[in-house]
Amino acid sequence: MSQPSSVQPISNGALLLRYIAFLVGGVIVLNVAIMALESYFKQSPGSTGALGLILIWSAASWIGQIWFKREQTRPPSGRAWSVALLCALATFVLQALFVLVIAGFMPGGFASIARYRSSDQMLIAGAVPGIFVLEFLLIRAAISRGARAEEKRAQRQVAKAAA
Repeated sequence: MSQPSSVQPISNGALLLRYIAFLVGGVIVLNVAIMALESYFKQSPGSTGALGLILIWSAASWIGQIWFKREQTRPPSGRAWSVALLCALATFVLQALFVLVIAGFMPGGFASIARYRSSDQMLIAGAVPGIFVLEFLLIRAAISRGARAEEKRAQRQVAKAAA
């Protein structure tokens, strides 16, 4: 097991900023890779919907690892839930911004969003809370998993040094 450390706990804001940086950086790298694939190899990657969830998982797992490295203990449950909520809210805002930016570049601009039928708008509005809850739970699980993986890596290093 890990020993409690006298190191100051990393702030929620610092964890959130790292999460956002990883997420935005990942989106940029992913889009550049897709554009390069399409332009140089004349290949379309097809559906990339799951890649967004993989990016979210990776970013949250990474902050779980950072958290354990800094504090040398797994995140307390209540604080992990609050950081997961902050990250889910940030993810949701970033996704909304991406949609608005893309809509701004579409022919017809922002009016293209309003062209959906009312039944489509209701379906989208109904899916939004479900997507938020999915992302929130995914982030919480990834933070825990990342911290656990880093703890196991640290234990292996200690065992290797002792041998």
